[in-house]
Amino acid sequence: GGPRKGVGSVPRRPTATSTLAAIAAVLALTGGALVAERPPHADGKPVTATRPVPLRPRPVVLRADRSGPAVPVAPLSAINAPDLVVTSKRAISTPALRRLAAAPGVGAVALLDVGHLTVRGQRLRTVAADPSAVRGFTAPLTARSDALWQSVARGDLVVSFAHSHALRHRFGALVRVRGRSHRIVLARVGAFASLGLPDGQVVVDRRTGWLLGLRPRREVLVSAPRLPVPSLVALARQAFGAGVGIRDARPQLASTAIGSFALSTIPGSYLALYRGAAATCPGLPWTVLAAIGAVETGHGADPSVSSKGAVGPMQFLPSSFAASAVDGNGDGIADINDPADAIYSAARYLCLAGASRGGQSLDDAIFSYNHARWYVRRVLRYAAAYAA
Repeated sequence: GGPRKGVGSVPRRPTATSTLAAIAAVLALTGGALVAERPPHADGKPVTATRPVPLRPRPVVLRADRSGPAVPVAPLSAINAPDLVVTSKRAISTPALRRLAAAPGVGAVALLDVGHLTVRGQRLRTVAADPSAVRGFTAPLTARSDALWQSVARGDLVVSFAHSHALRHRFGALVRVRGRSHRIVLARVGAFASLGLPDGQVVVDRRTGWLLGLRPRREVLVSAPRLPVPSLVALARQAFGAGVGIRDARPQLASTAIGSFALSTIPGSYLALYRGAAATCPGLPWTVLAAIGAVETGHGADPSVSSKGAVGPMQFLPSSFAASAVDGNGDGIADINDPADAIYSAARYLCLAGASRGGQSLDDAIFSYNHARWYVRRVLRYAAAYAA
């Protein structure tokens, strides 16, 4: 029955807002460091931590969006090997890009966002692009895979075979990818492939590239196979000005020299087949074809069926042979056990995997022949010995 107390006299419980305000005040007084107070000792004196704990900004973790519908990917219309790479310090304008694309003799162009990302300790050069535009510039086997490019459109990473070692057990899983300004994106490893792109080690779509902070519109791939390189360079200068970097991306013709080691260890009939088959894929070194023949069967000395079912002097799986079979001796039949057919078919398989583009693309193509890093190293060692 006593009088009611005023609202101002009732003790309040601390709210979340007041608690945060108090913490902010403490941080302001301590220079951004938290001072922890420990329980008092037996003498009753409190003990205060002497080492301040700095507050470090935590990187923001984003996730490549796979929940929504993927951007439609156009069917492959043509294979466009890159003939020229144009790089710019500034974003390339759409009118300039259209001028080059409309120039006589230019077949196709692809605009790329570029930069580096770090995934599981590897720093990888990454390109982001519209999957419909860039797929035709990759190695033919990769360009023809609709499933791979739909994966890119959903936000997945496609990593080159040459740089897949640290991710081989993470295929299909989400990985933390660090981009510019400490951005971290959770992205799925969607595929390993022979990319065939100049300096491209990872391919993503433009949305994922934006999340990772790639530099937008900084590189253009140009395909103009009928134009001489000087004429193509002049067209690029007219379209983009003198301030851009221009690089010839056409494959260099492989050396046809025969080393003494090759002459002494490769049977004459096989040597002729290796050289003839390599000539069907300009840019493919005959020494690489011969090295695969050496590692697989010793140039036909042991063409027994492998434990995985590989057959013939070049150790093809029957399904792989059917996809790239060539009648190398002109008898009307492509026989997996015939040396001519097997070697010419191996050259075609490597060419479809991008071997003629050299560099990393050659490594990727050898890896696609046999998925093992030791295999690539051994083949390249033999190839170097044959050329010496």
